[in-house]
Amino acid sequence: MNSMMMPAYNTMGEIQKQMDGITNNLSNSNQIGYKRRESTFSDLLFQQINNQPNANQLGRRTPEGIRQGNGAGIAQTALRLEQGALKQTDRELDFAITDEDSFFQVESTDGGAAEIRYSKDGNFKMSENPEAPGSWTLVNSSGEYVLGENGERINMPAGARDITLLNNGQLTAVLENGETAEIGSIELARILKPQLLENQGGNSYTLPDPALLDVAEEDMIELQPGTSGLLQQNTLEQSNVDMGQEMTNLIQAQRNYSFNARAITQGDQMMGLINSVRG
Repeated sequence: MNSMMMPAYNTMGEIQKQMDGITNNLSNSNQIGYKRRESTFSDLLFQQINNQPNANQLGRRTPEGIRQGNGAGIAQTALRLEQGALKQTDRELDFAITDEDSFFQVESTDGGAAEIRYSKDGNFKMSENPEAPGSWTLVNSSGEYVLGENGERINMPAGARDITLLNNGQLTAVLENGETAEIGSIELARILKPQLLENQGGNSYTLPDPALLDVAEEDMIELQPGTSGLLQQNTLEQSNVDMGQEMTNLIQAQRNYSFNARAITQGDQMMGLINSVRG
């Protein structure tokens, strides 16, 4: 009887993981640049049971062996990079990337050590530069430093205003003395192997060390200067979560969960019936 209950038990645990992923998508649906994740299932290993010792036995009506399943499991939780809707904000420090595979490069100092991460969050602001009092540096909504050419932070004098993205990709600002000066350009990173992205919370990602995967760094990432024409100012990319589709997926997952729970209940009732007959 365990052969009836165990596959359902195994599958329920995997369906719960799927529902957790769906609810995570729903809870982040209003987050700038969030990319949804989607779970796909596959069968777990089968068990071969030899029901007859002789394949040529007279009157045989079944195959050589019976394959007994052990339920289903999540084969992959894929990151979907489809472009989210672009929303006009008329805010000069809002930027959207028009390429699905390109990300902003940001520097995170969580845990004390500097780490380069990749994000779609273009909701930038100016923060006081801790290394140069009297100047500002560009950060995203999580406080991570936005990186420009050569992986350098984008700094500007305090009081800079009217940030403008030029056609050549350069950022300019009007200084306190009224002069216009170039303050740098945003360098994007095109991820060539997006399946390797590791989520660090929200819509912030890292890539594993290429040496550990025995691949060259240029096979994983391609740097793109601001002149690549992939940026839109005064615009933010919304999440690519379809609320209606996610709710449909959640309802379907809940029904699958209930179906497997019912299988366990019925298996338990049958075991009880067998015990009562023996008694």
